[in-house]
Amino acid sequence: MFAPRPGLFKAGLGLLNTVSAITRFSEEGKGPWNQDKDGREHYDYIVLGGGSAGCVVASRLAEDPNVKVLVLEAGYSDELMTVKTPAVYLLTVDTATDWKFVTTPQPHAGGRKMKQPRGKVLGGTSSMNAMMYHRGPASDYDEWASFGNEGWTYEECLPYFKKSEGYNDSALPASHPRGPKTSRVARPEFETFDPAFHGTEGPWQVTHHHLHEASAKFIHANVAEGVALNKDFNGASTLGVNKIQTFIDRDAVRSSLSRAFLKPEGVVPGGEKSGRGKIRVVYGAEVKRVLVQMRKGVKMATGVEFLDDKNVLRKVMAVREVLLCGGAFGSPHILLESGIGPAPMPSIPHIHTLPGVGQNLVDHLGISVVFKARNRCHTVQSGMSFSQILPTLFQYQVRGLGSMSSQIGEAANFLRLEDIAPEFVAREKAQGTYIERASGPDSPHIEIIFAPYYVRKHATIMAPDCKNYYSMIALLLNPCSTGSVTIVPKRSLKNEDSTVESRSNMATVVDPNYFSESFDARVMAEAVKFIRRLARRMSQDPDVGGREVFPGEANIRDSDDAGLEKYVREYAETYYHPTSTCKMGPATDPMAVVDSRLNVYGVERLRVIDASVMPKLPAAHTCAPT
Repeated sequence: MFAPRPGLFKAGLGLLNTVSAITRFSEEGKGPWNQDKDGREHYDYIVLGGGSAGCVVASRLAEDPNVKVLVLEAGYSDELMTVKTPAVYLLTVDTATDWKFVTTPQPHAGGRKMKQPRGKVLGGTSSMNAMMYHRGPASDYDEWASFGNEGWTYEECLPYFKKSEGYNDSALPASHPRGPKTSRVARPEFETFDPAFHGTEGPWQVTHHHLHEASAKFIHANVAEGVALNKDFNGASTLGVNKIQTFIDRDAVRSSLSRAFLKPEGVVPGGEKSGRGKIRVVYGAEVKRVLVQMRKGVKMATGVEFLDDKNVLRKVMAVREVLLCGGAFGSPHILLESGIGPAPMPSIPHIHTLPGVGQNLVDHLGISVVFKARNRCHTVQSGMSFSQILPTLFQYQVRGLGSMSSQIGEAANFLRLEDIAPEFVAREKAQGTYIERASGPDSPHIEIIFAPYYVRKHATIMAPDCKNYYSMIALLLNPCSTGSVTIVPKRSLKNEDSTVESRSNMATVVDPNYFSESFDARVMAEAVKFIRRLARRMSQDPDVGGREVFPGEANIRDSDDAGLEKYVREYAETYYHPTSTCKMGPATDPMAVVDSRLNVYGVERLRVIDASVMPKLPAAHTCAPT
């Protein structure tokens, strides 16, 4: 990130994380399983996974002072430098806080095995993602409700978005309780919002933070290209361009969902003094299966088996419910290993048949186009050169300012195809090949994220030099292609096919089936063309410039549709939004795994609560919807 030496820099980050782990104070109520103490407790609720959903669920349940909640998390503490510091998240891929999932070879995406980063740490992927707070268009939620999911219209969801959110108006003075804690210079023209759509008293901090000047130039280029400036992406409409709202604290520290919901005083361990229920968070706990018993002819979840940090198999029972919060990969894996799925599997007692478990996997793909900027252009690299790295670190650690407080994807636009590629839309419709997947006329087809940084392959490919670069990444928001998550015995895999650091005997097989519907590739090729239109405008700015270095316009011209589609298929990567593998739906939907209250069909006292239940992938960054 700061110089073209990724291995060296990741080693440095690993050392800083180790120092963080050694020097931090132990937190009461959080730590590895203690059989003498924990084994004697009775828990009302067992939450499987301390990720984005699990942290919220545990905190909300413990608002009842009479309950005890157990959270089983495979990872460890989020009190790490790489979690708390916004700018370094890109370099957490393939580290100890990443599950290191990879896909099966993707036949429609160049035959590649593609990385699928997911957080293996308290807070889950909210502790390693780009901190972009974006709910998506209202019509997406209304569409969920139209599928037969009562209670899921946007009007019904909005109060819960607002309840969780602690929006911080950057125009407030420092003396205000919600005022800034740093001396960051606000950009009022880009930091507008609609108060009717935001909450200010919730625990999840939403703010505006660092904006490199190159990102501001991207916004101006969009406006010049006819894209409207959006007052608030989370307001009445999500279409247009602006700076992104972020879940970063006022002191420039990531506001992960663990930090927001489990960190505040009195939440963990809770108890009588705090007026809350008790929460116990167990680290290093890898869930093996949900225990199900037949009681009076009814299948009922009664508890969980898991491996503790010492690899000892433990069993714990739930008085009330088991809540599965393992994410779009973890939740179907646990259900399948528990004997709940489409069909019986060898060596696993079959408990209940649900055809939809692990099916309907959808995800947002992104394709990056990289540009070399002028030397005076203000980018991440400007503050991260060898001569500037120490002042930059000092500025962040002491004042909460500068490039280290940036979450890199600082600005974005949300676009309709008919607005940026009307000829393409007309041609596809004339040929009968156009596929409309957006939920309504205000739902975007494409998002383009601007990053004042060299972005390729999850930042595992770094800039060839220490010059200034910026990237534009086009995301396909309404993919037509769907895939699956299944499990197989690890012994059946070759060594190179088993990369996930899991202690289970069963391996998670992720097959997103990317680009199996060719329309997806054609849409992304059109998005690349629009990126180039924006880049041509930026290149005319004497303070920015911009020469395309990857893939290079001389290598693949706009007129070469086949070449652009090939580029998209061979270089697109996930942008970390897998959903729908335990989808919500009415009992009449044969592929539904849970009902609208997220109860698993056919097994009482068991729910799934995470992104896997979304009946359709929203045109959003899925952390907020989760």
